[in-house]
Amino acid sequence: MGLLDRLRRGRKPRPAATPPATGAEAIARWRYLLVTAPPEALASAHLDGLAAIGADARPAMLQRMRAALSALEPGAVAPAQPEVLVRAAARAERRAPGFLERAIAADARGQEALAALATAVVATAAAAPFLRGFESGLDADALADRRAPDLDADEGAPDPSAGAHDDELDDED
Repeated sequence: MGLLDRLRRGRKPRPAATPPATGAEAIARWRYLLVTAPPEALASAHLDGLAAIGADARPAMLQRMRAALSALEPGAVAPAQPEVLVRAAARAERRAPGFLERAIAADARGQEALAALATAVVATAAAAPFLRGFESGLDADALADRRAPDLDADEGAPDPSAGAHDDELDDED
């Protein structure tokens, strides 16, 4: 018996991991994630989820997002790069809740694609911290308290010295 075996002997076995969410449960978790996670985490989880769903479904999913973004802002050019497109879709979800679901699940094929994407997204490491508080059956009012703060990923963090600098300018007048 090796050293590691002797050390492990006194430990309790780890509980089995929860089985991956499928179908309606995955979509419920995904909706919870859309409300609770900041746009950066949503984009990361969705990029990982898109990678997991496979090369066959990915182009159609990206095309649905691109078309929905184009419809959201007529005249704007929807980005072609998947990373930029998914970040734009995550920000659109924050501005217009339900955007991603409407964009993806517009028809029967889209509803199947949504279930596959939701299952893949909620299984990602990027989504895990934001799903810890998930409780089945939460309504919109209960989710409002859990909403992530609105942060614009494209803007830098506020400069703490900016306020002090403004006071110095006021003193000069």
